[in-house]
Amino acid sequence: MLVKRLVDHAAQDPSAKPFHRALRFDLELRLTADGALAGRGLESLVAPDAAGRPRGAEHTVPAVVRTVGVAPNLAADDVQYVLGWADADSKPHRVRQCHEAFVDLTRRWADSPEGRDDPIARAVAAFYTSGASADLTPDPAVASKQRVLITVDGTPAYLAPSVASFWAAEVARRKGGGREGLCLVCGRTAPLLDTLPGKVPARLVPGASNDAALVSINERVFGYDLTTQLACSPICITCGERLSAGLVRVLDSPDTASFGGQDSRLAWWVTKPVERNPMRLILDADPQQVADLIRSVRTGNRAPEIDKTKFCALTVGGNVARVMVRDWLEMPLTTIEDNVAAWFTDLEMVTLHPDEPDHQSLERLVRVTGRWLRTEKRYAFLGAKGADRPDGVQRDLLHAAMRKIPLPPSLLTHLLNRVRTDGRLDTPRAALIHLALMRSPHTPEKPMPGLDPTNTEPAYVAGRLFAALDAIQHDAFEGKLNTTYANRFFAGAVTNPRSALISGRKLADAWLRKFRGTRRGTGVNHRRDLDELFGLLDAGTGIPSHATPAQQALFLLGYHHQRAHRFNTLRRRAEERATGTTPDQTTPDAAQEISA
Repeated sequence: MLVKRLVDHAAQDPSAKPFHRALRFDLELRLTADGALAGRGLESLVAPDAAGRPRGAEHTVPAVVRTVGVAPNLAADDVQYVLGWADADSKPHRVRQCHEAFVDLTRRWADSPEGRDDPIARAVAAFYTSGASADLTPDPAVASKQRVLITVDGTPAYLAPSVASFWAAEVARRKGGGREGLCLVCGRTAPLLDTLPGKVPARLVPGASNDAALVSINERVFGYDLTTQLACSPICITCGERLSAGLVRVLDSPDTASFGGQDSRLAWWVTKPVERNPMRLILDADPQQVADLIRSVRTGNRAPEIDKTKFCALTVGGNVARVMVRDWLEMPLTTIEDNVAAWFTDLEMVTLHPDEPDHQSLERLVRVTGRWLRTEKRYAFLGAKGADRPDGVQRDLLHAAMRKIPLPPSLLTHLLNRVRTDGRLDTPRAALIHLALMRSPHTPEKPMPGLDPTNTEPAYVAGRLFAALDAIQHDAFEGKLNTTYANRFFAGAVTNPRSALISGRKLADAWLRKFRGTRRGTGVNHRRDLDELFGLLDAGTGIPSHATPAQQALFLLGYHHQRAHRFNTLRRRAEERATGTTPDQTTPDAAQEISA
C-alpha cells in the first residue's frame, strides 16, 4: 500500500517530468547554435545563497540512479562524463569510459527520430563531432565529479523539445529487463523494471551520506528466494518512475518533520484536500487551532469531506546510500484528528509563568530532552555534540501522537535522569512526564494537569512537600540565598524522597522561627501547609524511599504542581494588592517568590 500511495501522490503533479531530478551545477559549458564553443571554457555558476554560502545553480535535468556502472545522463552530467577530465582521485581508464559513453548517448540522441529536427540536439552532437571538446585544456581546480550544465545560445540543452521522449525510451532500455509482467502497483501487464530509476537526495534522508535508493538488491543474498533486483517486486516503468518521484515529492514538501541530531524524517499527506492540517498542529501548537480541534472532536462538528479522506505518514531513515522505511501509517483522517486532540489533552500542564504557551510544540518537547546549560540558561541546540538527546526521540513522540500509544519506557527514564542531572524541571518537561503517566498502563489513577489536593499517592505528596520546604526557606531568608534547599537535595530527593524530606523537616523549624512581626502570618500559613502535607503521608504509607521510575515521575509532578500553585497564588495576591482589594500585611514580595 505504501508504494501505491506514493505512485498516486506523484500522479497529482502534472508538471513533473519523467526520469528527471533536481541537481546543483557548479559549471556551465556554453555552445553556439552550430556547436562551437561560445566562451573560453567552463564558466562558474556558483553564487552566494540567501545565507551568504556559495551554491551552484539548481536545474531539474534528466537523471537516473547509477551505482558502480558507467551510465551517462542526457545533456548535463559530471565533468568526467561531459569532457573526460580526470582528477587526482579518479581512474583515467574509467573516466575515459564515462566520456565515451556520454558522447555516444549524445550522438544517438541527435540521430534519433526525436532529435533529427532538434537544433539543440544537433548543436551538442556537432560539438563532439568537431573534436572541440578535446581542444579544451583541463582545469586542475575542477574536480571530475563537479556537474556541468550544457547550454546552446543561452538555453539549457535539457530543455530541448526532443529530450523528454528520447530520455524516457533510453531509461526504459537501461532499466527494463526485457521482460513483461503484471505490475503489482497498477495491476496492468507492461514492461517491468530491473531497478528503480531514481534516488532520494541525501539531504532528505537523515543518516544517509549519499543520495539514497529505496530498493537496491544487487546481490542474491539480499533478495527473497535468492533473487536480485526487482524480480520479487514487479513494477512497471511508469510506476517505478512515479514511485521515485513521489518519494522525493513527499520528503521535500513542507509537511515534514526532521530536527537536527535525529535519526528519521516524517512526511505526511492526505488523499484529498482538507482545510485543517492536524499534524501541523503538533509541530506549531497554535493555541486557537488546538482549541478548535479539541472542540470539534468533542462535539463531532467536522467538515463532511474528512470522513472520506485518508491520512498517510511515512517515516524514513538512511544508511549510507539506502533508504530505510522506519514506519508507515495509513488511517482515516478522523482518527488522526482524534489522536492529535488526545495528544494535546494528555500534554496539558499548568504553567509556572503567565507568559508560557498553553500547549507544547514538537520542537520544544524534543529540545527539553537534551542537556540544560546552566551558564547559558538554555537547552543544548538540536544536533549539538554532547547534548545527550536520544536520536530517536522525535520519532517516538510522533508515533505516540499519531497512534495514541504510550511513550517508550526508555524515554521517561532518560527524561528523569536529565531532570536530576540538570536540576531543572520546567513546564515542557512536566508536560512530557504527565503524558508518560497518562498513557502508562501501570498508572491506575491518572494525574491531573494542575494541583490535585485529593491525590494522596505518597510520591506525589512527597513532591509537593519538597516544593513547600523550598518555599519556606526562600520566604524565611527573603530570597537572599547562595545555595537553596532544592539545590542541595533535589537530585537525591527524586530517587529517595525520605532522606531529603526528613532533613528538610528538621531545617524547617529554624526557618519558621525567622517569621516575626508583620511576617508572622506567613510563617503560620507555611507551618499549617507543612503539617497538612506531612499528615497525608503519615495517614498513608509514610515517606517513600527508593522510588521506581513511575514514583519519580509522580514526585516531579507533585513538585511542579505545588510550585505552579504557589506562583499563581502570589501573582493573584499581587494583583489584589495593586487594586487595593486586600491589605499588604503578611505576604512577602511576589517578585522574589516567582524568581525562586
